[in-house]
Amino acid sequence: MINLVAVPLVGSLMVPLGLAGWALAWSPGLAMLPWRAFDALAQLVWQGLAWMGEIVPSWLPPGEEIPPLALLLAAWGGAWLMPGLARSVRVWASLSLIALALTWQPSTIPPGRVVVTVHDVGQGQLVELRSATQRMLFDTGPRYGSGFAPAATLWPPGRRFDDVIVSHSDRDHAGGVATLRDMHHVGRWWGPPNMAVGVATHACRQGVAWRRDEVIYRFLSPRSGDSALSDNDRSCVLSVTAGEQRLLIMGDAGTTIERRLLRDIERPLTVLIAGHHGSRTSSSPAFVARVRPRHVIFSAGRDNAHGHPHPEVVRRFRRAGSCLWNTAVDGALRFTLGEAPLRMRPARPPGGVEGPCIGVESGD
Repeated sequence: MINLVAVPLVGSLMVPLGLAGWALAWSPGLAMLPWRAFDALAQLVWQGLAWMGEIVPSWLPPGEEIPPLALLLAAWGGAWLMPGLARSVRVWASLSLIALALTWQPSTIPPGRVVVTVHDVGQGQLVELRSATQRMLFDTGPRYGSGFAPAATLWPPGRRFDDVIVSHSDRDHAGGVATLRDMHHVGRWWGPPNMAVGVATHACRQGVAWRRDEVIYRFLSPRSGDSALSDNDRSCVLSVTAGEQRLLIMGDAGTTIERRLLRDIERPLTVLIAGHHGSRTSSSPAFVARVRPRHVIFSAGRDNAHGHPHPEVVRRFRRAGSCLWNTAVDGALRFTLGEAPLRMRPARPPGGVEGPCIGVESGD
């Protein structure tokens, strides 16, 4: 709605004034006349946007609500742009569409299903899991050297999260902790025992489990005696079971933890969020041969300096027959665990298509 004022002001007044200033650059005195007007309007727009940002709360609908709301807005615009309609019909259509937008409710998530979104946060990890009555996060995404955290842009302030699991203290996994703490409401924080992640946490020890909305959540690692391991190998490892389908999120756990988990992982494994973004320190041949996931997701940044996912790991999963996905290529990935057949919904159009899979190959 703000753009209804800002766009015409910028396009119809500021742009012509700016062009006039450049056209008169041969005469600094004359050029300053349109430039001063341009500057005054720029200050006005900036102050107006700042003022609106303070008094009007920002609103970002959940991803699944955007398409129907966009269709309603398009229909509303069409009611006024379509020639030959009586004014009374336009008004009636507009009021009906507004009423529909205000009263429309998205379909609820039935028990026994989890809507999982692996957000595209660059080189890092942030996984959102929503069931009928629970919203939780696994990891909080990175915080970059500039101080920017992608978690600040994903939801409007004041969102309620029942659980937030911080797999370990690395900045690409725990970088958004402060943002979530300051902007949102978190019921429980989870983290590895005796590891500082920026907030007080419950320990994500092996064997801790709970059931909600007919979905089972269970930590497979770390163990109580793992304090001597590296921070990566002390990552929280979460198993999510919805009906016959299973999701495994490895954090940055490496091959040492994978060997230990081989007997604990229930098969078949439907979706694996690969350990350490597809690094060669994870996803060992024995682990891949054992779990043989139907889908594998690499949460990695485009052209990242670490070369994730590693070409050897990519080939290993391809030989195992897994569908491969990468947030660097596909953007955010959404799927519903417990829904048969499981469909992966990438935010970006697919590149190389192999039936229901995207053929992800490393850049090397």
